[in-house]
Amino acid sequence: MESKMNILNVELDRLCAKDSMHRAVQYMESESVSTIEIVTMDMLLRGKEKPEWKDAVESLDLVIPGEQEILEAAGISDKNLIRDISNQVFLRMFLRYLQKNKKRVFLVARSEEELLELENAMKEYDRHLIIAGHGILPEDGDLEENVINDINGAETDCIFSILPSPEQELFIQKNSALLNARIWFGCGDVLKENYMKKRKKERIQRFFRKKIFRYLVGQQQRSEENK
Repeated sequence: MESKMNILNVELDRLCAKDSMHRAVQYMESESVSTIEIVTMDMLLRGKEKPEWKDAVESLDLVIPGEQEILEAAGISDKNLIRDISNQVFLRMFLRYLQKNKKRVFLVARSEEELLELENAMKEYDRHLIIAGHGILPEDGDLEENVINDINGAETDCIFSILPSPEQELFIQKNSALLNARIWFGCGDVLKENYMKKRKKERIQRFFRKKIFRYLVGQQQRSEENK
């Protein structure tokens, strides 16, 4: 099985949850910071016209599709992979690993409101994680140095980011060498998606996002076939 998939000209890893988890454990045991991101349809739609976002994403160590529709758009019908992605098996396994091994987690968001959303979303998965600290990184980036210092001062094992794209990817691309942590985990969009799915308004918006996403992927595929 190929280990990569291409969707809207972005290369994503095509790994089952078990293989992704094996990589994550290796990252956690290394001496330098590694980068993991779970990519959603929204992120792909927002980033498709931003070459700097695409380059930053593909520089990450592990990039995982976060929604079944991404697999379907890529023409992937592997039932085990679809099950893993649909049920967020890797995310659940990773959070369980952090809790079981008493790893310290640092949360990064753009505002206090988004930070609260992230904390509530994480509680849906596990209420026993060790939260070592949190940092607010506003759009102007003025507090970037403060956030880095706070992360390093908290003896952080894993950083959970809910920063929007492309700020999230560009931040870690620029600052990874300065961070004293084992993993930077960009998973905010998928955590928020799962937390908000119960709301009727979000279900309607998601329905239209799926239609737009499928249309654009189909358009790209037809364009490539006509070359």
